[in-house]
Amino acid sequence: MDKEKAKRNLETVLERMQEEADVKELHEYHKLYRKEISFFKRSMAAAWLFMYYDKLETPKAGPAEKKPFLKGRKTKAAPEKPVVEITLNEDEAKRLFISIGKNRRLFPREVITLIMSKTSAAREDIGIIRILDNYSFVQVRSSKADEIIQKITGIKFRGRTLTVNYAKPKSQENENE
Repeated sequence: MDKEKAKRNLETVLERMQEEADVKELHEYHKLYRKEISFFKRSMAAAWLFMYYDKLETPKAGPAEKKPFLKGRKTKAAPEKPVVEITLNEDEAKRLFISIGKNRRLFPREVITLIMSKTSAAREDIGIIRILDNYSFVQVRSSKADEIIQKITGIKFRGRTLTVNYAKPKSQENENE
């Protein structure tokens, strides 16, 4: 196995999933996967599928030649299940600004997935997520904040290059609204 090639392929798969996949259709596959494969075998099944895919082809980075999930139709996002909010202690948390919001059909679950896929942050490192029309705020553990800013800034997500910064204190934010 060529580990570097496999890593690149895995990054490409995740990128294309976020940019191209029909959310509703992907959600249906996800439900079937969870229903048919026991909790204890899911990660091995996913690894096997990745191994099979990796041996078949090297996916092209960036947008595919054809976008079968999006071609000729407008997709409507599936209703999101509520995300269980984790509230981090203010002493150990920072608030981050992310330059994407509801106008790009962003949901808290996708913010969590993006952060966890691009950084070493775990679900427990991500607190309250507030999504507004054009931007979002995410509470994260202080020890992970710099890594999240560094690794997510500049990523293209939903047709937009992301900017991530420390958010202004709430007192300044309220003065500007």
